Amino acid sequence: MINKQFSQRATAIANLASGLVVVIGIMGLLGWTWDIAILKSGWPGLPEIAPSTALLLVLAGAALGCVEAARFHALDSSSRSVFRWLSRSGAAIAVLYGILRLSAHWMGRDLPLDQLWFDEGSANAPPIRMVPGTALGFVLLGGALFLAGSARFARAFQSLALLGGLLGCLEFSHYLYGGQPLSAYARIAAPTVVSMLLLSAGILSVRPDVGLVALLVSDSVGGVTARRLMPWALLVPPVLAWLRLHGQRAGWYGTEAGLALFALANVIIFGALVCATAAMLHRTDSERRAAEFKLHAQLGRLDLLQRITHAVGERQDLRSIFQVVVRSLEDNLPIDFSCVCLYDRVDQALTVTSVGVRSEALAMELALTDQARIDVDQNGLLRCVQGQLVYEPDISQAPFPFPQRLARGGLRSLVFAPLLVESQVFGILAAARRDAHSFSSGECEFLRQLSEHVALAAHQAQLHTALQQAYDDLRQTQEAVMQQERLRALGQMASGIAHDINNALSPVALYTESLLETEPSLSARGRDHLKTIQRSIDDIAQTVARMREFYRQREPQLALAPVHLNGLVQQVVDLTRARWHDMPQQRGVVIEVRSELARDLPPVMGVESEIREALTNLVFNAVDALPSGGAVTLRTRVTERAPNLAAAPLIQSVHIEVLDTGVGMNEETRRRCAEPFFTTKGERGTGLGLAMVYGMVRRHSADIEIESEVGRGTTVRVTFSAPASVVTGPA
Repeated sequence: MINKQFSQRATAIANLASGLVVVIGIMGLLGWTWDIAILKSGWPGLPEIAPSTALLLVLAGAALGCVEAARFHALDSSSRSVFRWLSRSGAAIAVLYGILRLSAHWMGRDLPLDQLWFDEGSANAPPIRMVPGTALGFVLLGGALFLAGSARFARAFQSLALLGGLLGCLEFSHYLYGGQPLSAYARIAAPTVVSMLLLSAGILSVRPDVGLVALLVSDSVGGVTARRLMPWALLVPPVLAWLRLHGQRAGWYGTEAGLALFALANVIIFGALVCATAAMLHRTDSERRAAEFKLHAQLGRLDLLQRITHAVGERQDLRSIFQVVVRSLEDNLPIDFSCVCLYDRVDQALTVTSVGVRSEALAMELALTDQARIDVDQNGLLRCVQGQLVYEPDISQAPFPFPQRLARGGLRSLVFAPLLVESQVFGILAAARRDAHSFSSGECEFLRQLSEHVALAAHQAQLHTALQQAYDDLRQTQEAVMQQERLRALGQMASGIAHDINNALSPVALYTESLLETEPSLSARGRDHLKTIQRSIDDIAQTVARMREFYRQREPQLALAPVHLNGLVQQVVDLTRARWHDMPQQRGVVIEVRSELARDLPPVMGVESEIREALTNLVFNAVDALPSGGAVTLRTRVTERAPNLAAAPLIQSVHIEVLDTGVGMNEETRRRCAEPFFTTKGERGTGLGLAMVYGMVRRHSADIEIESEVGRGTTVRVTFSAPASVVTGPA
C-alpha cells in the first residue's frame, strides 16, 4: 500500500526539481547574455555550460513541471491534455537536439547550433559546444520525460531516468575526486551535472504509484527497508572513497593500505546496516506474527459469537439459552468454570440458574449448584449489577466471600459480564480460570459483547413466553364465548323443534314396531330393513333427548358400555347404503365405500347410539364431498404409548377414521366446520352434522382431528381411550 505522506513528498521533489532545473538553465542563458562567468560555470575555474544546454534545461524543467501539472485532478480534461502536449513537445525537442549533436560528433562534423543565439564574431560568442555526454543525457532524460505521462511505460521511463542519473553521477565523481574524466569528450559542466541529477530524481518522483518508486514509498516491509538503506547506499561509499583518497594524498597511508581501509570501512558499515536491517525485519516479523495471532484469535471469537448468537436465537426458553452459552464457552474459549445467574433487584441477590457441564463438579464443591443464592453487597458484585464489566485478574487476595469461595476451588482470575436490557440488569455471566491474569483484553471484550447478545436473546424469549401466554388466554376466552353462544343457540333450537320431531317420529315408530310383531309373512330382508328403520328411529329419539345437553360434559350417571367399533362400522355402512349407493347411481355417479378394520381391536367405553350417529354424519359429509364420485374409507386402528410412570402398563388408543377423496376444505372452512349452523352446502345443509360429532367427542372425553386439503380430500379421525380394565369380547 502506498504511503500517502511519502507519495506527497515524491510529488514535492518532482516540483522542486522542475523549478531548480529551470532556474539553472535561465542562469546559464543570463550568464552568456551578460557575460557573467559565475553564472555560466557555477563555480570559478569550472567548465562553462553551453547556451544550447542551458536552453534545453529550461525546456526539460518546464516539461517536467507540465508532466506533474497534467496529473493534477482538479484540472479539467482539456487542460490536462494541453499540459501533456507541452511536456511531450519539450521532451521531444531535447531528444532531437541530443540526437543531432551525437550524430554530428560521430560523423566528425561540427554543427554550430550554439551560434544560432550568439554570433561567432561577437565578443561573448561561445567558444565551446555541447559535449557528447550532455547530448546523451538529454536523449536519455528527454525520452524518460516523453514517456513519463503514461503508467504503461513506467519501467521504460524509470530505466531511462536511472541511466541519465547514472551518467550524471559518473561526471559528479570527477568533480568530487578530481582527475581526468572517462572520456575527453565527456567533460560536462557542473550546472549540467546538477541538472541531470535533479531531472533524474524528478522524473522518478513524478509517478510514485508505479515501478521502483512505488516500492520506495510503500508501507510494506520492502518499502521501509529500502527507505532505510537507500541513503546509506548512496552516501556512504562516495564519502568513504573521498576520505580514503584525501588521506592517501595527505600521505597518511599508501595505496594498498588505503584500499584495505576503504574495504574494511565498507564491510563494517554495511555489516552494521545488515544487522540493523535484520533486527528491524525480525521485530517486524514478530509484530506481524503477534498481530496474526491476535487477528486469528479475534476471528475465532467472532465466529464463536456468531455461532452462539445463532444457537440462542433458535431457542425460546431461558434455561436452554443459558445452557448453550455456558457449554459453548467451556468448549471453545476455553474456561474452567462458567455459570449464569439471575438478579433479584428486590432482594439484592443473585440466583444461579445454569452451570456448565464441565463446571458441575466444581460447582458441587463450591456449593454453586442451581438455585444457589449469592448476596450482591457482600461479594463486591455491585459494580456488575450496575451494568459494568468486572475483571478480577487475581482473586486469591480478594476480601469478599464469593471470590474467596472460588479461590478455594483453585480459580484465580474471574470475569463478571452483566446481562443488560433497556438499562436494567437482570443477570450476570460469570467466567473463571485457574491461572491468574489469564483473561486478555480481547477476551473480556468478547464476554461483554456476548453478554449483550445473550441478554437480548433472553429478553426476546421472555417476550415470546409472555406473548404466547397472552395468546393462549385469549384463545381460551374466545373458545369459552363461542361455547356459550353454541349452547344458547342449540338450547333455543331444541326447545322449538324437539316436540315436533317426536310427534313426527311417533307414527313411524308405532307402525314399524307393529309390522315387526304382527306380520309373520315378512321376508328376512324386509325384517332387516324394518330393524334398521327402528334403530334409526331410536337414534333420532335419543338425539332429540340430549339436544339440550349439547356440548355439555358427560354426566356421571350416563351409562357407558363397551362398544366394539368394528361392528359399529358395518352397521353404519348398512345404514347409509341408500345415501352412498342408490341415490348416486340414479345420477350416474359411483361412490365406493371401503372398510379397513384392525384385527383384535379393543372395545371402548361409550354410548353406542351416539357413536353410530356421529359416524353416520361423517359418512354423509364424505358422500356430499364427492359430487363426481370417488371413494370413502372407514378405518380402525389401535396405537400404544408409554405412560408417565415407568412401571405402568402401556396406554392404548383406538382410532376410527373416515377418509374421502372429495373436494376438501380450505383452512378457513376447516377451522369453522364444527360451529353450529355453519355449512357450505347451501339449502341442503343444516350446519349441525359436525357440531353433533364434536358434542359426542366431548361427552366421551375423546379427541377429534380434521385434516383436509382442497382437491385432495378430507380425513376425520376420532380417538378413544381403551381402558385396561375393559374385558374385550369378539369384535
